[in-house]
Amino acid sequence: MAKFPEEPASTSQPACSTPQQSQPWTEVVARRQRGVLRKFSPPPFNLSNRYSVLADSNVADPAHAIPLPPQHRSAEQSRPTAPPPKPPAPRRVARERPRHPPSSTRPVAVLVGSSMVRHVTLPRSETWCLPGARVEDVQTRVPEVVEQHPTASTIVVHVGSNDIRLQQSEKLKSDFTSLIQTILATGKKCIVSGPIPSVCFSDMQFSRVRQLHAWLVGHCSRERVPFVDNFGSFWRRRSLFARDGRHLNRAGASLLASNLELALEAHHTPR
Repeated sequence: MAKFPEEPASTSQPACSTPQQSQPWTEVVARRQRGVLRKFSPPPFNLSNRYSVLADSNVADPAHAIPLPPQHRSAEQSRPTAPPPKPPAPRRVARERPRHPPSSTRPVAVLVGSSMVRHVTLPRSETWCLPGARVEDVQTRVPEVVEQHPTASTIVVHVGSNDIRLQQSEKLKSDFTSLIQTILATGKKCIVSGPIPSVCFSDMQFSRVRQLHAWLVGHCSRERVPFVDNFGSFWRRRSLFARDGRHLNRAGASLLASNLELALEAHHTPR
């Protein structure tokens, strides 16, 4: 059999007819070696805690402790300590100067109340009008009334309308109890003038006035203190009130004075 001569190993030739030129660059492939960890050199500066001594030390006496700078204090340490609250100042209601001359230089009775008694005059009596006064305000003025009018044997109080708006029924009852006891402790007689139902009261305020009226009737009866019933005299009588619907006009003040005068006569107050 005839043997053909072996062909030399052929090299790969590009399919392009342009002659191949050598490339001017060299392609290098970097391969990552497995299992080799890079080591980082430490930073060129030292890190340390300047206040580690303060944190580790146990200071027995707080007075010798070193305070931290403001920028390193916590929010609670940097917060200023609030001063203790001051007690509320005692409420003081100024007396309104009477618009009429006193009926007598030696009164036998003193009427103390809120602005509802502004135009009320009683024979041989002095009127103390305290606008905006509450029950506790009248109580604080009792020693002053007794000192300025030693000849007065009876103190008539008409107050409570301004307390109704506070909606504190139990406190109002307690204040009335303290007021009556304070007057009786001075050796004077006490007459309580009942609340007046204003025509401008809301349903809730009217209900509270009625409850106060009912409680005063029973409480004054137990304490044997005269009570003046004004509820029926002023209920739904718009003509007895001023334009604001809260205060009394001249006709209302005259009716209230008549009720109080009858009470003074009934309990044998010297004339």
